[in-house]
Amino acid sequence: MTNTIDDTICPLCQSSNHCGVNDDAPCWCNEVKIPPKLIAQVPEQLQKKSCICQKCAEKFQKLKIKEVT
Repeated sequence: MTNTIDDTICPLCQSSNHCGVNDDAPCWCNEVKIPPKLIAQVPEQLQKKSCICQKCAEKFQKLKIKEVT
């Protein structure tokens, strides 16, 4: 049995990542920096294979801001 990785699914929340890297218009992720600490939360077998979604990136940023204040 072969386990295929669906690169349209966020590796953190398993929702659609709406990746637009191959679209004509630039993807939302080209406008933001994904923090290394967030990338580190991606399971090793999915790293560099599926994009983190915008919702997870924004949630991480909000949690990070709360920790600082």
